Amino acid sequence: MKNIGVIILAAGFASRMGKQKLLLPLGEKPILMHVISTAMSTGFADCITVIGEPKDKLAKLCTQLHSDWVYNSERHTGQASSIVLGLNKLQLDLDGILFLLGDQPLITQSLLQALFDSFASTGSNKSIIVPRHKGQLYSPVLFGSWWRHHLAALSGDCGGRSLIRENPHYVIPVEWPDGKPFYDADSWEDYQSLCKLWVDHAVD
Repeated sequence: MKNIGVIILAAGFASRMGKQKLLLPLGEKPILMHVISTAMSTGFADCITVIGEPKDKLAKLCTQLHSDWVYNSERHTGQASSIVLGLNKLQLDLDGILFLLGDQPLITQSLLQALFDSFASTGSNKSIIVPRHKGQLYSPVLFGSWWRHHLAALSGDCGGRSLIRENPHYVIPVEWPDGKPFYDADSWEDYQSLCKLWVDHAVD
């Protein structure tokens, strides 16, 4: 595997849920813990979780998994602040940077490995590796190291998706047959559906 760092974006406000969804239980663990556990078991060179509130609870969760974390006090300015903060904490000598969303607990090691393998096969630090299911692009996204300074220049609500839209010739989609890994929870209805999907996921 190439030298890949990961930034887990977990500083959102979850305004539609009315409470911190990343701490909601899924099986025997909180949602965010599933994401961090999958990332930590995949063999990244470096891993940073960018957290918001409640700071103490989210930090404790990260510490339990021996995951480095950083608190984003500027998260109200938009997702770019989390991206920049995470980049500043990652080591510099990386071949690529993977962005994981903290509310996608069904992400699998096999999906992450497929992204890594695709990136390694390109041999280019300008590649942007994105999973695709039924014609739609999803997270997580792996950016080659060439994009680091572009990502660090983002501001406001502009995330990595803006770079994908503006640079389609660098985007390499990885077809994925199963849509479950991309499921997140933006509402209570979504969370209830996620709990049902988790039962099937755990059985698989």
